[in-house]
Formats: sequence, C-alpha cells, structure tokens
Amino acid sequence: MMRKAKWLGIVSVATALTGMAIAQTPVQKLEQGGKLSFRLNDSPYYIRAGVACNIPAFSGGLGDQEPICKTLSDLNGDGIALDFQVTIQEIVNTIQSNELVTFIGTPVDNNKVRWTADRVFDPPHCTFIGGDVQSWFKVTRVYADFTMEISEGSCQLDPYNCLCGNLTLTPFGNTDPPNEDVNYMGFNGLLMQGGDCDSGGPVPVCARTYNINAVAYGGGLFGKGDVNNDCTIDDADLLIVLFNFGSSGQGDVNRDGVVDDADLLIVLFNFGGSC
Repeated sequence: MMRKAKWLGIVSVATALTGMAIAQTPVQKLEQGGKLSFRLNDSPYYIRAGVACNIPAFSGGLGDQEPICKTLSDLNGDGIALDFQVTIQEIVNTIQSNELVTFIGTPVDNNKVRWTADRVFDPPHCTFIGGDVQSWFKVTRVYADFTMEISEGSCQLDPYNCLCGNLTLTPFGNTDPPNEDVNYMGFNGLLMQGGDCDSGGPVPVCARTYNINAVAYGGGLFGKGDVNNDCTIDDADLLIVLFNFGSSGQGDVNRDGVVDDADLLIVLFNFGGSC
C-alpha cells in the first residue's frame, strides 16, 4: 500500500510537470516560479495621532527600504501559492521587530495580483522605532492592500540577487496626486514617550505609506528546479536536493515543506533547462 501511494504521488508530480508546457498567464508563471523579490522604495507617508487618527503629526517620504526575498506558498489554504510572510522590520527597516505578517496573494486577472495583510496584536506588541522617531511603540495592528501588475521580459538574475526570473511587477492603480487609500501599508498603535513600553504615554497613533513606489521580480526557474538561482538546472541543483533530502531546507522546489522524491523528480524532469 505504501509503495502504491508513493507511486501515485510521483505520477501526480509527473502529470503536473507535463502541464507546465501548456501556455501560462503571467500570474500562473509567477506562482509556478515560486519566489518573489520585492523592494519598497521612497513613498509618501503620514503619521496621525488621536483615537480617531485625525490629528496630523508628521508626513514626508518613507525612504528606500532593503530588498526582500521570499518563497511563495499557499498559506491560507485557498489553493493559490502566491502568499508570503515578512517581518515588520522587513517592511519598514527602522521598526525593530521580528514579528511576522502574512501577505495573501489573490489574482485579479491574468497579469495582476492583489496582496492583502491584516494582523491584530492583542495584547499590543512592544517594539522600538529608530530613525527620526526614536521611541518605543506598542503595535496593535499591521495591515496592507496593494495590487501589482506583471510584465514579461528576458530571464535573468534579478537586481536583488534573489531569483532568476523573467517577470517584473509594478504597482497598479497609483494616482497623481497620491491617494492615501490606494496601494497602502500601515501601522496602528500606541506611541510611548518614556524609556520603555510601560511609561511615558500612551499616545494613540497611526502611520501609513501609500501610493507605494515598489518594484518586484518573479517567475523563472526556481519552481522547475533552479535551486541555486544561476539560471540553469544542472548538477549543482541536483546535489542540493540530494544533500537536503528528507529535510525542510533548501531544495524544497514544490514548497510542500519537505525535500523529497517530488522535488528530485522536478529537477530531473527539467535537467539541462535554462532561460
């Protein structure tokens, strides 16, 4: 029975691999590629105070953040592997928090994906904000809603050294002048004015960056077995899968949580492939 189940699993993978040859939409190529690199560049933002978030406190430009490299997977069980997780500090580098926020990706049409996130902290999460703020902060909510449009180009290593791909993603729907309710990410919480999260406050505040200026990359060969992102599926990728066989580490090409026969079969099926 075990041997039969294993055989059926391999047959299923082979069937899926055969389907890769069928013409795909940019969204399908993004999902199959299995990775996303993303950089939030300087975008407008505001900080407002008050329970109703209606007292202007500060506004300006967010500044360029560090690039993010993430594996895409299905985190909400909807059958669409366009989701990813980032830490709060990865979103805004001056916020010193490793708490995770889940971004759920939903296809809008053949070449657009909408990502949303909404995490509520109860009790509030204490962190420190550096940069111009230099204050302790109790985060009560992190949220986001933005849509990216996908264009296709040549397959190459992306500028962030994350993946070998052929897709570029840019914000869809941005306006001029900027609209604070379009393509945004935000934080709600309590700004503390003392030396920790237990003193000197609290002042209810909210912060939002909007009309986001970002460039992301995806697609390519990772989902086909290019584990080391050198734009070629070869012995190096095969060795990585074999070396990590049975673990949950590098080499999990199909993103199911374990490096196993299915990943090995994908690499072998596409062996010799390149951009």
